[in-house]
Amino acid sequence: MTSSAPSTVYRAAHGVIDGAWVDAPWLLVDASGTILATGHAGDDLQGSPPSPPEPAATATTVTRDLGPVALLPGLVDAHSHAFQRAIRGATHRRGASDPSSFWSWREAMYRCAEGLTPEGLYEITRQAYAEMLAAGITCVGEFHYLHHQPGGRPYDDPNELSWQVLRAAADTGIRVVMLEVLYLRAGHGREPLPEQRRFCDADVDAYLRRVDDLRTRGVELGLAPHSIRAVPRPALEAVAGYGLSHGLPLHTHLGEQPRENHECHAEHGHSPAQVFADAGYCQRSRAFTAVHAVHTDAADHRLLAHQHVCACPTTEADLGDGIVPAVELREAGIELSLGSDSNAVIDLIQEARLLEMHERLRGQARLRLCDGLGSVGPVLLRMATEGGASSLGRADRSGRLAVGRPFDALTVGLDLPFFRGVAPRHVLDASMCAGTAAVVRHVFVGGIERSHAV
Repeated sequence: MTSSAPSTVYRAAHGVIDGAWVDAPWLLVDASGTILATGHAGDDLQGSPPSPPEPAATATTVTRDLGPVALLPGLVDAHSHAFQRAIRGATHRRGASDPSSFWSWREAMYRCAEGLTPEGLYEITRQAYAEMLAAGITCVGEFHYLHHQPGGRPYDDPNELSWQVLRAAADTGIRVVMLEVLYLRAGHGREPLPEQRRFCDADVDAYLRRVDDLRTRGVELGLAPHSIRAVPRPALEAVAGYGLSHGLPLHTHLGEQPRENHECHAEHGHSPAQVFADAGYCQRSRAFTAVHAVHTDAADHRLLAHQHVCACPTTEADLGDGIVPAVELREAGIELSLGSDSNAVIDLIQEARLLEMHERLRGQARLRLCDGLGSVGPVLLRMATEGGASSLGRADRSGRLAVGRPFDALTVGLDLPFFRGVAPRHVLDASMCAGTAAVVRHVFVGGIERSHAV
């Protein structure tokens, strides 16, 4: 009988294990990358160690000391448009008559989308995902709306471009949840613009056929009507029905721009949040994620209670969208997650810090997103880990280092100049409130260390 593959005990100076900051943590990880047991200095085993091997087997355990680092759960990016990585730096020059708004930025994005081939989409997505891994992101929700050929004709395989995204994820080693986007129109009573036709399926039935093909072939996915302006009410209801019947997460852009809200009121007589709630998106707790939710009010927040909002502060700032009302959202019982969105910046630590800093500027006060002990760092880390995992329907598989979970983790190097003079008890606050992804040293996905080479 051949020997079984060894398990590994990982040790670190400090870490967040099962949601708690501990000193000298260790984790026992089997060859499949699953955490079998955890512990820390002065503590007994937590969880059940594996059963003894059969007598003829020679299972071994090796120890890896990760050195002077803090071991943290891998970050979860709940909202990405990977192809937009291609326009990094290309939208920061103002034309003579350019109002320089979200809507003018959108024109530049459309031009980029129009020119991408399947291989080009693969290459830019691979680049974005490699950068994510280097930044400690181990799982990403890809809000994917580039579906067809220029002009809108489907490829021979209508999911050709989804497969290119999945290939890029597999080749880099990041986990991905495909948030398949439905896009049907330019707005109420308006046919898609020529530059939007690549995004558009013929109708909601064609979209659901594509989704069903991916789902039945084992692709991890969610459903994503692009926005209230891009999808009419009957199609919203069909998507909600399919998603709820198959237990899939539901995502949409919501309340990103005032114009979107005005158009929604003109068409439906209600806010976008009310329309989505009435269409069935809030029937199951934690199934729905409203991306951005910048221009929302208390009535909207009550509708979104027990659901998610995904904030993307670097993109929201870049596009001049506004500030996510994170304090009010938390008070309403909404779970916050974070996304890199346009991927001009790929750094969830910066996203987390900017969310807090925006609230400080808005409220003219400090320490706005605190836990019961008054700490900001653990709250921001939760948004970047467990909040994202819950948003993507992976609450039991990502975002937490605990027995039975995959070993998806990152470390931050405590011997870096950034941490000089920082007490261990302040490391998490320093990382999340003052750091960037530059402090990330190791990244593991399913127990496999992923290279930082981009």
